[in-house]
Amino acid sequence: MTSPSVPRSSITRLWTASALSSGSTWVMQISLFIQVLRDSSPATLAAVELIGTVPALAFMMVAGTLADRFDVRRLAIGSMVAQAVCVLGMVLFLDNGIWITAAFYGLQGLSNTLWPPARQQWLYGVVPPAGRPTANARLGSVSGTMTVVGASLGGVLSSWSPTGAMAVAGALQVLAVVPLLLQAKVPLAHAEPVPEGTRAEPLRKELTAGVRVLRDLPLARSVVWIGIAWGCIGGAYDVLLAAYATGYLAGSGTVLGALYVMDGVAVILGTVLAARIALRHHLSAYAAAYIFQGLAWGSFFLVGHPVVAIALLGLMRAASGIIIALDTTVLLATVPASVRGRVTSVHMTTYSAMARISLALFAGLLIVSDVRTVGLCTGVASVVLGAIWWFRRDREAERLYPAAVAEEREPASA
Repeated sequence: MTSPSVPRSSITRLWTASALSSGSTWVMQISLFIQVLRDSSPATLAAVELIGTVPALAFMMVAGTLADRFDVRRLAIGSMVAQAVCVLGMVLFLDNGIWITAAFYGLQGLSNTLWPPARQQWLYGVVPPAGRPTANARLGSVSGTMTVVGASLGGVLSSWSPTGAMAVAGALQVLAVVPLLLQAKVPLAHAEPVPEGTRAEPLRKELTAGVRVLRDLPLARSVVWIGIAWGCIGGAYDVLLAAYATGYLAGSGTVLGALYVMDGVAVILGTVLAARIALRHHLSAYAAAYIFQGLAWGSFFLVGHPVVAIALLGLMRAASGIIIALDTTVLLATVPASVRGRVTSVHMTTYSAMARISLALFAGLLIVSDVRTVGLCTGVASVVLGAIWWFRRDREAERLYPAAVAEEREPASA
């Protein structure tokens, strides 16, 4: 439950906008992929996916800088509006202009990079420090919710008509603007003011401020490196899941669909559990979740019965939900307000880049090894990473963590 000091309406509006936008992305991607595969080869789909994701990856660091320098409300609303225009453009060209559609897909992803850092700064501007862990946990549940709802809706609509599904995606993206317009009227009562006399640094220098400030923030730096490490493992999650379900579990689309439903439900459960963890236990729970996630994921590849596999995936993704919910809170606990957007973008950029590299890496590994062996190794890696993170954690940062989360951080120059 959200504490009385936390403005429920503000969190609800930001959650709703996130859910609608995430749902739009799920429906858009599924309808795009199905349309491409109807007329072209998987290689063409890979090219479309690269066009759609590489520009966003390159722009993430800039997006974080913009979120620290400008009005986050305008950035967030502008991001949603731009995404809506791009998805509606995809509706117009989906049937007879795949490369134009891919270009709109790339622009949509580019626009979306502004949303996470802007939303995080907006959230911290309307929620008092003591309520931010709970607010982060609630926003973390969007991932699980839309995995169930968005993917299911996208699959059903795309089987009827990819173009019709894309139109629904456009409508959802337009609707995502509405709660933000309502929330824009609420003042940022908890935003830390910039001290008088502070001069903005050159944009080039500000782009690297998020990286430079991490040198003096061991806790935030540790979250970034474990994110990079997990990106190396988790980049091939969907490939491993689909290959194991259809191969070793001898399953059809129904089994794979059931696994994804369990994925979404378990992530939601994990975020709910995370919201109930006391501040003093956050860091130990974060490390334990990585270890438990690895144990369940490795065990998943040792069973051959679909029901047992679904249960193990549920345990694994519940641990993932705890990680998702605590990740932002732990990352930003010791970060000055002036660079939160950039540090958030550093975390997102490094994870996303490593996830794409790992996807290519695992594609090569699967040529010389089987899915079960590769999956088991990734589970062991998650256990090892969680243990390393715990033993290498900064003891001083751990001691100060509860107070750092519960109190306002003074603005600091990067």
